[in-house]
Amino acid sequence: MVRFFLHRPKWIVVIVGILVFWLTQSVWLTKSHVWQKAEGVLIDRRYLLRGQDVPNADIKLIGLGASSFKLDTLAPEEITASPTLQKMQQPWPWDRSVYAAILEKLMAAGAKVVMFDFVFASETEGDDVFAKALEKYKDRVVIGAMLANGQGADSSTKTLTLPNERLLLPGSESVVGLVNIWTDSDNIVRRARYRTSAERESLEVSATAEKSSFDPGIVAFWERGIHEGKIPDNLTQITARAAEKFKGQIFTPPPKKKTFINFQGYAGTYRSWPVENMFVEALWQKPPFKDGIAISNKIVIVGPMAEIFHDVHITPFGETPGPEVQAQMLAALLQGEWLTETSDRANFWLALGAILLALLICFGIPQALLKGLLLAVATVALLIGCQVAFNYGDCVVTMMPPLLCLVATGSFGIIFEYAMEQLERRRYRNVLDRYVSKNVAKTILNDRRSFVEALKGRKQPVTVLFSDIRGFTSMTESADADKLVAQLNEYFSDMVGSVLKNEGTLQKFIGDAIMAVWGDTHSAGNETDARNAVTAALQMRGALAKLNTGWKENADRTKLSIGVGVNHGEVIVGNIGHPQRMEFTVLGDGVNLAARLESATKQFHTDILIGEQVEKLTREHFIYRTVDLLTVKGKTKPVEVFGLLSDRTVPPPWLAVYHEAVQFYRTRKFSEATQQFEAVRQQIGGEDFLCEMYLSRCAAYAISPPPENWDGSFTLADK
Repeated sequence: MVRFFLHRPKWIVVIVGILVFWLTQSVWLTKSHVWQKAEGVLIDRRYLLRGQDVPNADIKLIGLGASSFKLDTLAPEEITASPTLQKMQQPWPWDRSVYAAILEKLMAAGAKVVMFDFVFASETEGDDVFAKALEKYKDRVVIGAMLANGQGADSSTKTLTLPNERLLLPGSESVVGLVNIWTDSDNIVRRARYRTSAERESLEVSATAEKSSFDPGIVAFWERGIHEGKIPDNLTQITARAAEKFKGQIFTPPPKKKTFINFQGYAGTYRSWPVENMFVEALWQKPPFKDGIAISNKIVIVGPMAEIFHDVHITPFGETPGPEVQAQMLAALLQGEWLTETSDRANFWLALGAILLALLICFGIPQALLKGLLLAVATVALLIGCQVAFNYGDCVVTMMPPLLCLVATGSFGIIFEYAMEQLERRRYRNVLDRYVSKNVAKTILNDRRSFVEALKGRKQPVTVLFSDIRGFTSMTESADADKLVAQLNEYFSDMVGSVLKNEGTLQKFIGDAIMAVWGDTHSAGNETDARNAVTAALQMRGALAKLNTGWKENADRTKLSIGVGVNHGEVIVGNIGHPQRMEFTVLGDGVNLAARLESATKQFHTDILIGEQVEKLTREHFIYRTVDLLTVKGKTKPVEVFGLLSDRTVPPPWLAVYHEAVQFYRTRKFSEATQQFEAVRQQIGGEDFLCEMYLSRCAAYAISPPPENWDGSFTLADK
């Protein structure tokens, strides 16, 4: 399965993209509560980002608030002076003559239409008075009816509540409109239905419902009402009915049954005027009523604003009283500024286009970071485009399908391809690590551009380490092949481990010799590279001592000794070889000198020799002992060679005397040098090859002095 993914990552991304696209077109997902909730949140955010708009000046709102029942803002004499206010003091529901008085007052002030956001279902005192007022102004007044879901087992049916029969005198049936405010599945009001009927609403509950499945009370009352001419056969939304009468003609609502409401803003956009203030002459004369001037030729909505009515709805702008929701719905209808939703066909192509764009980003861009950046830019562009369409085109783009297609497909494609690339990279790394150095493999896989540059060849400073086993050739003549190979593998494991542990590049094995480089594939700086190389040499010394200790008890193992040379210098780094067999390596004097130093360890009877450049770069971290000033084969300029004592920061007490003796020797003061070297040998407490070497040279030069141009160097004849 992993191999299938590795070989077909693009097909996997395409299949996932097709699956995401299919999901966005499936009803079970798009009709789910979570999906609808997410879509609703995106729509609400567009309302909020667009901000508020000015209210429609042709709509005024008069509310029945808490003060309308208590009348605590009015003086007792003001209440006594008004029969209507006295009736308002009676327990709820009010005498219907109060509404007749409200209607008469508003009509006298010149209101074009009065809309009561109430369903006067029960019969009460004053119905006859209110009925006559409704009949009188039937072309300029609207009252409410309501459709409600059934209870319990009858929840799939609709119950229609109409004004009581006493209010609907013959010829005044057109005053009725539905006050329903429909919510989406998340209980937020976003859409309006400006024309509907009890039958249509019931069929929306069950598309296969028959008339006989409706509430019998609805059917009987509905049929009788139509037969007697009391109820119109198409019960218009109350706002649509008010709009028709305001215009004085048949008003054409939006083409769809459900239309997004172009809300003007938060609660309070339409300020509610207290109804009781209408019947106090002094307050009627003042703003906001202005003796009725503010109402003249306006639509006036009279509705419940007090908390006891529980007529509060959630809109994209938050909680809003029902009458104000009606006002904002009506304003959108009057101005013809309803919001249109994108069609199913448009949604299909938007989602498909998002899928194609996501695939183009995944397959057309090589870098994962750039893919992610472009995906983010495309997502932001989609959001901005939908907001622009909302603000300036009055279009509600269905955002969830294209957004999910773009983000889900693009994110999966980027993450999946990155994961597959990492798996493939790891697989290649595991293979390459067996044949080339870890650092070379890392360079090939992680930094291809610099590696390509390296293949062309370049000069750069590096630190080179050579190590070799002493007397290995003679060992091969007598040793058992299997046992020798097994011991070599144990040896190489620890030696190479010291190189890799210190960030070195294992360049090659030359028989029993090891060549390692610091600074070829990557460099941490000349000082750090040199320090890591010397640390590796010290660790190789310790690792071999530990191996030899363990091999003492094994008859199949032979004690080994090694020589290590470390040098720093400028070399050529590049890919060398035949087109069918190339090798990433380093060439130059810096490499040759490291090899000469490794070979010279035999002549100076030491295990580690360090070149002068390495000593300069690392003298703060290690203790060195001057070995000699060497002129190696093929070179004319001598180089200082040092022996590595330890990584301690405190040198042994004899080291300063030793270095003073070397200076006496190089300045031809052989007698003083002899005394100092002898003293050092005594302080060391035993045989010391370098002291003995210098003592021997001093004795020879005392008899036969060197030539006048002698610089104190020693020519190394062997490689």
